[in-house]
Amino acid sequence: MRLLSWTGVALAALYALVLAGLYLDYLRRAGTWFADLPLVLAALPFTLAMRALNGGSYDFSGDLTVRVACAAAFCSGLAYLIGWLLETAIRAVVRFGRIS
Repeated sequence: MRLLSWTGVALAALYALVLAGLYLDYLRRAGTWFADLPLVLAALPFTLAMRALNGGSYDFSGDLTVRVACAAAFCSGLAYLIGWLLETAIRAVVRFGRIS
């Protein structure tokens, strides 16, 4: 079984770039109403996972830089896993199609 997935790498890099862009956008608009809303929505998988692990209480906002970095790592890893699963499934379908 292959653990390297170019689809996963592409999706993880794309997610990391999006989160970095949203964080830079937050820094530009810091102090305004709902400045970190796009960032919070993009990091929602991380927030939901941390709330599940922490008993339902977990705060996430753009001014918590370490949490933003952790969210980027977690969400990029999740995107890689999804890309790996997609690539593995497509390879299996193609391999099955060649056998039949």
